Amino acid sequence: MISLVRIDDRLIHGQVAVVWTKHLGVNRILVANDQIVNNEVQKMSLRMAAPDTAKCGIMAVKEAGEVLNDPRSEKMKIMVIVNNAADARRLVEQVPAIKTLNVANFGRITDNLAAKTRISDTVYVTPEDVIDFQAIAGRGVSVEYQVLPSHPVKNLMGMLENVAS
Repeated sequence: MISLVRIDDRLIHGQVAVVWTKHLGVNRILVANDQIVNNEVQKMSLRMAAPDTAKCGIMAVKEAGEVLNDPRSEKMKIMVIVNNAADARRLVEQVPAIKTLNVANFGRITDNLAAKTRISDTVYVTPEDVIDFQAIAGRGVSVEYQVLPSHPVKNLMGMLENVAS
């Protein structure tokens, strides 16, 4: 079962490896990314960052969607992590079971920060990101902003209302 789908630039790091996995009680972390799947150094680093309590899988987005749609995944508690809105959109389009998307720590460490719009201390978006989030929400998925489980959940779509797409 999918416990959480999260967009996070850093993929697996302290917040994910320690706080979120413990809070959710997950036994699997699935990183869905087409570039990292072909980079042995990054894959090794992500696996080392994962907690001992959760098996870490790193797959291309299409393959991750197939795994999440497999009935056998219902027996697992899976946290899915992507690092961009386009990949989240692709997953949502493939996997009807995704009902919520958690977003935090997004857009700060990639590309040109000056060309992005600041939504919060931890989220910066491009017009393309906004289009992807709108498409995700348009499929009935709740798009939420929450850095840590102890923080309040905010409606990211409401936070994006003043951003031109």
